[in-house]
Amino acid sequence: MPEKTSLTAPPDNAAASAIQSLLGATIAANGPISVSQFMEIVLSHPQHGYYRRKDPLGMAGDFTTAAEISGLFGEICGLYLAHMFDHAGQPADAAIVELGPGRGTLMADMRHAWSQAMPVLTGLPVHLVETSPALRQRQKQTITNSSPIWHDGVSSLPKTALFGIANEFFDALPVQQAVARSGRWHHRLIDIRSGELVFVDGPPLTGDEQQAWRIVDPHNVVPDGHITEHCPAATSIAAQIATRIAQHGGAFLVIDYGQNGNQGDSLQAVAAHRPVDLFYQPGTADLSHWVDFAALKQATEGAGGRFIGPVTQGHFLMSVGLRERAENAALQCDAEGRRAMFAAVERLVGGHHMGAAFKVGLILPAGRGTPIGFTGDKA
Repeated sequence: MPEKTSLTAPPDNAAASAIQSLLGATIAANGPISVSQFMEIVLSHPQHGYYRRKDPLGMAGDFTTAAEISGLFGEICGLYLAHMFDHAGQPADAAIVELGPGRGTLMADMRHAWSQAMPVLTGLPVHLVETSPALRQRQKQTITNSSPIWHDGVSSLPKTALFGIANEFFDALPVQQAVARSGRWHHRLIDIRSGELVFVDGPPLTGDEQQAWRIVDPHNVVPDGHITEHCPAATSIAAQIATRIAQHGGAFLVIDYGQNGNQGDSLQAVAAHRPVDLFYQPGTADLSHWVDFAALKQATEGAGGRFIGPVTQGHFLMSVGLRERAENAALQCDAEGRRAMFAAVERLVGGHHMGAAFKVGLILPAGRGTPIGFTGDKA
């Protein structure tokens, strides 16, 4: 049976009702829509989109990022970028960048680390790629002693050396899906049947599409119903970042849950920190998918840059000093504070928590050598 949920929303749920009306009108006018179109409407509609109208983070929201779990995460990431900045000769015209900065917590924690370890970084301009008015306001309040420059996309970022980070950003970009039927790949689309949203099969992928989706052998028979994913927005953004870094220098951390290859059907919806049906009250739940780090690597190298990794988040954080940082910080805490701190560290690095599922990659200019944090582990 296809996954489905009624389009009828609770009368008090204006957001879900508005999104469902938009989906219904779009499908009625143009026929079935792609999974990526569905995500764009649900997450990014200018008025009713999930990310445009609310703060989804924290215990009162739908999910929690590593930066919200412990300030040590931001400090470690900040110190790592400071190391890369110093290694690059501390370029005076550099810029600081974050994609999808949430509440601004990660950037604030990185800047705190810089104020102590490398104050010159706190004087560089901060560029934030963020479309949510609500989150921009939170970022303005959180990132103190700075005047961030906001962007709707990466294309307007400065053409200079970039030192930045994208933490849980790529997983929310609209993804396309294809489904195998009788040895051929077909676009996976979303339609309305009997008043319900359902998955349907669309036209076959063309030869050019198969190449773009990195389907090496389109004639390789796979079981009917097998699903593959492709995120053109992710590869485009990675290529744009890599182009700037290849030409002007810099270093860019990519941290997200995913793996070094195509995960298959990884699309999920989360509300109030629990998984829900993908079509359950669209616009009231976060949608995300596993990031294909191999695709990011290919896009980076195609733009003249170098992609290091991925390695697991646990390996990266422990390799660059999280345990030592935590032990030093614990000396200033009481017993309860120490327990809370090491519990947070376990959430960040533990194999049953974020440590294994989350991966870390690094975009650099062309060159040789493997930086600290990326040796001795493969995701």
